[in-house]
Amino acid sequence: MTVAGQNRAFIEHLPAGFTAGTKYPAVIAFPGRGESDSQLQGYSQLDTVNAVVLYAQGLDGQGGKPTWEATPYIGAEAHDYEFTTDMVELLAGSPCVDAGRIALAGKSDGAGFAASAACTISGVAAVATISGAFYQQYNHCGASGNAVPMLDMHGTSDPVMPYEGIPSRGVYSIDAWLQLWQQRDQCTGSGTDDTIASDVVRTTWSTCASGVEVVNYRIIGGGHTWAGATTPSGPGGTTHSVDAAQTIACFLQDHPLHGAR
Repeated sequence: MTVAGQNRAFIEHLPAGFTAGTKYPAVIAFPGRGESDSQLQGYSQLDTVNAVVLYAQGLDGQGGKPTWEATPYIGAEAHDYEFTTDMVELLAGSPCVDAGRIALAGKSDGAGFAASAACTISGVAAVATISGAFYQQYNHCGASGNAVPMLDMHGTSDPVMPYEGIPSRGVYSIDAWLQLWQQRDQCTGSGTDDTIASDVVRTTWSTCASGVEVVNYRIIGGGHTWAGATTPSGPGGTTHSVDAAQTIACFLQDHPLHGAR
């Protein structure tokens, strides 16, 4: 599609057993800095879920590496928010998509952009962030705004975006990022911890506005990787105790757009 005079590209994947006339949930997925849409498709396993998936391609930023707004590596000239708005509208108007179940997801810088876009673009039911890079200066999410369900997965040994954040670069720690979303989604009380496996602890904040949830998967010893990936997705360890793709699909199923239940 053409956005602000620039050609923008994405890969569209239809679920196995696709049937015309059936309305499927949809996910728009954003790769990390320096990655392509096809690389994300290759390692994310999102092709295996029962959803229409658009793998979006970023434009080249600093160093010639494709990336997204909401990072220090490319500016508003990329028009990524417009690109995402157009993709959401394309999906919402499709006869094979459930307009109440359109989610954004991403890895690393793509995760940071997906979250920022979810805070500013209407029609987004939920957002999922994997090994996210959350820059305070460039992120459009604040402590107030429309409540959006948020699912986060992050490794405690991430060598690129540490769980503790990078204060010198204005990168949120994961705990600070979760607190921001709890405030935005008007969550009250403490989160509920569930040990999913020896290396995965899930914390859920469910007493939030409009029935939304904030969910974090703390992956003990996990690296800058996509949980469940069977091919390389970044430096560090990859857990197979949880599958990010299937978890995203279940999260979207549980959290349709408010008013579309």
